[in-house]
Amino acid sequence: MNQGEVVDSDLSAPTVLVAASGSGGHLMPAKLIAEALHEKGYQVAFVGSGRRLEEEIFAHTNFSLHTIPITGLNNLGLRGVCAFFAKLPKAFYETVRLFTTLRPVAVVGVGGYASVLPVVVAKFFGIPRWIHEAELEAGNANRFLAQFATKISVAFEETDAFPRRKMVFTGHPLRSDVAALAGSAPAHIPPKNLLILGGSQGARAVDAAIEHLAERFQQKGLALFHQCRPESVDHLQRRYEELSLPATVQSFIQDLGEAYQWSDIIICRAGAGTVMEIGVVNRPTIFVPFPHAQGKHQHKNAATLTEKGKALMVEEGENFAEELWQAFESLLSEERFREMLEAPPASRPLNAAARIAEGVSRLIS
Repeated sequence: MNQGEVVDSDLSAPTVLVAASGSGGHLMPAKLIAEALHEKGYQVAFVGSGRRLEEEIFAHTNFSLHTIPITGLNNLGLRGVCAFFAKLPKAFYETVRLFTTLRPVAVVGVGGYASVLPVVVAKFFGIPRWIHEAELEAGNANRFLAQFATKISVAFEETDAFPRRKMVFTGHPLRSDVAALAGSAPAHIPPKNLLILGGSQGARAVDAAIEHLAERFQQKGLALFHQCRPESVDHLQRRYEELSLPATVQSFIQDLGEAYQWSDIIICRAGAGTVMEIGVVNRPTIFVPFPHAQGKHQHKNAATLTEKGKALMVEEGENFAEELWQAFESLLSEERFREMLEAPPASRPLNAAARIAEGVSRLIS
């Protein structure tokens, strides 16, 4: 199936619920798993939290979309915790009603708070439960759900947060256009094309640092493809035009494989999906981990490539922009760039979504 292709539903086929919420790091693999399940003959219903990003990612499919009105508990404060528990009875009722209406034969949780109730309710209904952990360091939702899960797929082979009898290493679902770049190499050595990825919701600190360094990029004769926060698009585009710096600025990249193929070097956050993709496309990279990520999991994700010599890591802080420039400038050296490019690649399964769909199918049968 081509990326973005509309999925035709067979209404007579059994239904699998796929639940996820939060960032694209949960939602994109959920979509890929849903597509793989559809290819095996299942109807798929997606359960989320009603965020706009869910609609954007699932816009080109015919999977039915359902909303569970619940939020996460992290960093809510006392008022937020009280609001969470006030919403819980209605959310539980809506989840049960969804099960009685759709009668799913399995539930797949792909992370975030919207995956919690569907997996828990599936346990009470005696329906197989599969959860997928994208991060090297497991998140709170999946740590809780491990006791309810029938099977747990992990993106990183090093993950050890779950019972061994339940865990299966599948790797992380990859878009077909990204997987097709496995073993590829940049077109320009030394690099000319810089791709900046702030994650599905953009990164304010990264946007500010890149803007600060824009004149230096222009002086080096570089071109930019900058994925930024939605509110920064117009401002950054004007800034780059003022400098006559060739740049494409978008808040969400639909053709991610094309962007990776264009790139020679990448500056990005270190969410699990991005780290997995970088390991496949083989572009020298500077990771900027989100400093407030639970358990510093983005730092740990990035370390799987920095320790292999495939990437550098720069942390946000007082001198962030200058430290980012120093790291970037080091990669403008042809010798340093080739050294990183030719370091042994990380092992990355390219068919994780299909592996997960096959595992779910075995649970059902």
